[in-house]
Amino acid sequence: MAEEVMKTHDLDFCSRPNLCAARKLSYNASDLSFSPYNHYWREMRKVCVVHLFSRVQKYRHIREDEVARLIEKICQFSIDSKPINLSEAIMCFSSLIICRVGFGKRYDEQGIERSRFHRLLKESQAILSSFCFSDYFPFMGWADRFMGFLNRLETTFKEFDTFFQELIDEHLDSNKLKSEQEDIVDVLLRIRTDHNFSFEPTIDHIKAILM
Repeated sequence: MAEEVMKTHDLDFCSRPNLCAARKLSYNASDLSFSPYNHYWREMRKVCVVHLFSRVQKYRHIREDEVARLIEKICQFSIDSKPINLSEAIMCFSSLIICRVGFGKRYDEQGIERSRFHRLLKESQAILSSFCFSDYFPFMGWADRFMGFLNRLETTFKEFDTFFQELIDEHLDSNKLKSEQEDIVDVLLRIRTDHNFSFEPTIDHIKAILM
């Protein structure tokens, strides 16, 4: 059975299910996670491997700095004999690394932007794990609208889209002081013009990769 799935019929099983929420949040499956296996996926995978995944070691100092900050925070709570929510602390730790590597900024612990980013992450995770009638019973798409799922999905998508557009506009701003080290947004914007794609890359493709 394993050989049939992994080898004989590999092309039939290599794509993820075309689910409503994943399709919407990934800009019509334009990212690597939810895109079907095709020429577009192979080209984007090559671009990500060459230009993004190969830069992991360059961001090592960011990971080490955030680990040190997390340990210091836990130690301080221990010294003060205060309880600490490890789930929240690890969520914060992960998002800070994502923001510094991906966006080139470190949101303040009590800042509005950090709260906004955390809320969007939690909401997108909740939506992706929610049950969507039309994914399994296409004729019952009306139930998704009746239950409020589609409105919730559309609202989250628009908020994420606005968030990413603001980040991209900041990076495109010629008056902004440029960092010595490129973040992921910088790299994606650069290869959008420097790399020879077989298709015309758009800002939405960059947002999909960031998602």
